Parts: sequence; structure tokens; C-alpha cells
Amino acid sequence: MPRKVLEKNETTIAEAGKILGRVKEDEMGEFQRRVLEYTQKFTRISADKAKKLTKELNSNFEIERKEAVQVVNCMPETIGELRSTLSTKGKILSTEQLEAMLKIIDKFREKK
Repeated sequence: MPRKVLEKNETTIAEAGKILGRVKEDEMGEFQRRVLEYTQKFTRISADKAKKLTKELNSNFEIERKEAVQVVNCMPETIGELRSTLSTKGKILSTEQLEAMLKIIDKFREKK
């Protein structure tokens, strides 16, 4: 039975994995199983941390939610990685802003 889309929202890989993790395996289609497998391989932090970090980045810096989601998905470790992750549409973030952003990201980074 087709499902109705109620809302569209940018979602981190971790959050997508958490959502798919609630679906019974016998109710999943092949595509959903593949996406779940992808989320399990590439999730860098827990879904709860991902949600909090996305919100913190979005509220503390002048970036769009979709950019914050992309940063959380990549969890950059350097200013260069962070710059290449952000697509600020002509808006340039200062080195100080990027350093502050990395400090916030580091607070949420899961230790290996």
C-alpha cells in the first residue's frame, strides 16, 4: 500500500537509520533495506547527537539546515574539510567562525 508523504525535511544519515530501524524487516522493500545498510555503514554519530548537533549548527551559524545536515553527515575534522562541505552561496564564513564550528562538532564527535 502506498504511503502518503506528510512532510519533507533534510535528515542526517544517522536519523534516517533510526527511522528505518523501526520498520520490521519483512515490511521493508529492497530499496529500504539497502538504505538501512548504507546508514549502518556510514553513520558517524548517534541519531540523537546528530539531531542536536544539526540544531546547534543551524542556530549558532548563518547556515541553512541542509548545510548543517551535510556537515553532520561528514563530521569534518579540519577547516579545509569544513569549507569544502559547506556551500554558502557566496556567503563566506571567517576562519574564526569555522574554528568555532569545529569546536562544536568536536564536542559531539564519538571517540574511536
